[in-house]
Amino acid sequence: MTPDPLTGLVLHGRVLLEDRIHGDDTVAVYSGKDTTSGLPVTVTLLDPAAGADPAIAHAFLGRAQSLAGTDAPGLVRALGDGRDGDHVYMVTGAARGESLKALLTAEDGNDRYGPRTALSIVADVLAVLAEAHDQGFVHGGPGPEDVLLDEDDRVLVTGVRMVGAEEADPRTDVHAVGLLLYTLLTGEFRGGEGEAPRPSAVVPGLHPDLDMLVANATDPNPRYRPRDAGRYLTLVEQVLRSLPEPGEGPEENVSTRPIPVIEGAEAGPADRRRPPPPWRRIPVLVGAGVLVLGLFAGFLFLGSDDELVLPDLVGLSVESAEDELESLEYGLRPSYEEDYSDDVEPGAVAVTEPAAGVVVEQGSRILLSISVGPRYVEVPDVVGESETEARDLLRAAGFTSVEIVQEHSSEHDPGTVLSSTPEVGEEGDREGEITLNVSEGTIVPSLVGMARADAVFALEGLRLRAGVVETPDDTAPEGEVIGQDPEPGTIAAEDQEVVLTVSSGPDEGAGQEETEVEEEAGDAGSEPGSGGGGPNAVCSGQPWKEHKVYDDGDVVHYEGRFYEARWWVRGDPPSASGEWGPWADQGPC
Repeated sequence: MTPDPLTGLVLHGRVLLEDRIHGDDTVAVYSGKDTTSGLPVTVTLLDPAAGADPAIAHAFLGRAQSLAGTDAPGLVRALGDGRDGDHVYMVTGAARGESLKALLTAEDGNDRYGPRTALSIVADVLAVLAEAHDQGFVHGGPGPEDVLLDEDDRVLVTGVRMVGAEEADPRTDVHAVGLLLYTLLTGEFRGGEGEAPRPSAVVPGLHPDLDMLVANATDPNPRYRPRDAGRYLTLVEQVLRSLPEPGEGPEENVSTRPIPVIEGAEAGPADRRRPPPPWRRIPVLVGAGVLVLGLFAGFLFLGSDDELVLPDLVGLSVESAEDELESLEYGLRPSYEEDYSDDVEPGAVAVTEPAAGVVVEQGSRILLSISVGPRYVEVPDVVGESETEARDLLRAAGFTSVEIVQEHSSEHDPGTVLSSTPEVGEEGDREGEITLNVSEGTIVPSLVGMARADAVFALEGLRLRAGVVETPDDTAPEGEVIGQDPEPGTIAAEDQEVVLTVSSGPDEGAGQEETEVEEEAGDAGSEPGSGGGGPNAVCSGQPWKEHKVYDDGDVVHYEGRFYEARWWVRGDPPSASGEWGPWADQGPC
């Protein structure tokens, strides 16, 4: 076998190319090593002939910077990019694990999986893509070779399309995941833009809902597909919940090789069930009898001894509504979701399901929709501000989706906001996107969760300086980045400093009494900013945790800032909140 001529090449005196993994006429992917840290990496290299075209090279590096600015757990991380002579490249973390393609084609494996396992895998992939789509990043179409199960038994999505992805949109990714679902269910590999056949035509006996999922995602007309991964994820989870439990209904005769899914999933004898991700607030469904009661209240026929009319809870705080339900001594159980309201103050109950005045059964679950304020609010004046300050102003106004478009400007410093869409003073949709035109510079990558050496390397590759502050942390391993300033996606000037807050591990030197005091301060909520504030301050108290339930008044720190819960909340990252959201920004640590 002829050795690859680029094996052994060292880019910028630091990144060593080792074995070629795969490639085509435009890009090639190599395993590699950072010779400074000794850590393994993956290098995506643009073909020199393609790289000679300035437009292609610019698009490649733009995609690399966009990936670096995307913080989606489960999506491969970009550590750096650049050009060394004729070589245009991107460095990502080493991809460990087996691809779904390898698992499906392994001699000792199976060529397809049962519905529950297939849907669990696809749901995990969609959760990753949904987070990326929410941040404005499109993968370009993951296939079975791009989805890996890493050493922690979690889905890792790799293979981001670096060239020719300009026309891709979230529906492109949805189409690819629809084909992936078809492959997992049938064992047949399909590509292209066409509609996939019905899985049940290949594997008789599959539930019609599975045919529906594949057909919806792979419709030849993109307009008729789910508009993004989040919408498709909702459909997949609904079908997953509706499937019969193992042993309760007919199962196709297939011996599925167990595939590990995210922690918390329950495994059946031959398949696995994935619970809905906690960060996606899918309301707990009320039982069928209660739904009938809510929809057809005029036809109730319960006996008088069993009847209770639900009182009006609209306008009450969450705590007051809970107390009201408990005082009825009828075993009513509240569940929660958030909703916009022009009339009800943020944090109060906006709507209930069933509605007030409906007769409910004992032990029923009552859905409380908590107001997060109006959906349409005025866009604040951000022109002339730095991008970081503009993001803070928009977040405070309730806008969480911000797209950055770089423009050349000889009159403004890099990272200065030149204009916005919608314009300042106009009403904007909090569910929509605010576009900021910003004087061009370097996009700050997402670094939280990375090892210190990887983060420093990523910044150096972008010609940014790294400042490091170490702080004890009981939840993150020593050397892991737990905060950064400025935040991911910010445009920075060349040689600008990015301050990394790095875990030094548990504070083992502290005495038991000091530990108890810190825990009390964390539970009660230490005074935000008491350490003096600023990016170099140390965060004390509770770090935010994705799966934990927080009540009104709880204080956490997240990405170098303190946040206080306005009401009951779980799964919502504090930085995504705003003036109307569940978290109130209390300033830097």
